[in-house]
Amino acid sequence: MTLISLVIVLLLVQWWGSGKPLHRDQWFFSGWQLLNANTRAQSAPWLCAVAVAVPVVVLLAVVLAVIVWLPAGWLIVLNIPVLLYSLGRGDFSGAVHTYVEAAHTGDSVKAVNVLDGMNLDPDLRGGRNNGDWTALNREALRVFTYRGFERMFAVIFWFVVAGAPGALAYRLSVLLWVHLLKVNDKRAAVVARAVTLIEWPAARLLGLSWALVGHFDLCMVRWRHLWLSLHTLTPVFLVSVLLGAMGEEGEWAKSGDSRRFQPAARIEPSYSLHLVESTASMFSRALLLWVFAAAVVTLLI
Repeated sequence: MTLISLVIVLLLVQWWGSGKPLHRDQWFFSGWQLLNANTRAQSAPWLCAVAVAVPVVVLLAVVLAVIVWLPAGWLIVLNIPVLLYSLGRGDFSGAVHTYVEAAHTGDSVKAVNVLDGMNLDPDLRGGRNNGDWTALNREALRVFTYRGFERMFAVIFWFVVAGAPGALAYRLSVLLWVHLLKVNDKRAAVVARAVTLIEWPAARLLGLSWALVGHFDLCMVRWRHLWLSLHTLTPVFLVSVLLGAMGEEGEWAKSGDSRRFQPAARIEPSYSLHLVESTASMFSRALLLWVFAAAVVTLLI
């Protein structure tokens, strides 16, 4: 049922462009405000865990009831809307296209607006040199790499591992983290740490997937150096291994064999913009690999 639900959702996303018709989050934020207002310990981090846990536990109870009392097909009916809701917000493909178009035309204001809109952390917005296209492209690569992971791959990972409750738990954690950042709540740091830990296995698996569909050696050098670190932020890890998968040598590779072929000098900002344009294809390859692997595991089981 997991594979069938996943395939149907991916087909629906191709049709809709995202799960936007189901992305209605006011119920969650209303519940959070109610919980936060009626509790004495309003600054306690455990309230964040309760806010996420309550709807996840309710969904888990519904899933168990469906498994026990209804035919298996009803589980697909439940999985599809939950998985669609759990996918990331915003038009990822449209944002990448708009940024690339702005870069080609030299419209730095438009490019910065796209990055600010896609960047989940408001503390990382602004304060940049808008005329430095190399820096903008590198920032775009980091932002789009994380958002592509956050909106699709992390959700799929936890859906496969823990079913619909796992996918919902991840999405609500990210929604709460972003909300706390916007209102400058000090608990945002705690939730950010929790989100990083939740994303850890999915990010490492995606890094391995990029190694298989891209430049294996250079990607694995970076992956082996960073994969055990629980302190490395998810965007930092992802953009590093993605650069390796796209053939860029890192400091660890360069310190190895001095006889290694050295690539010709890269022309900026064209090179960094090419990396941004290549992210979509790398995500597509990895997604096909994940679906194929899920199909093989399902057949074997």
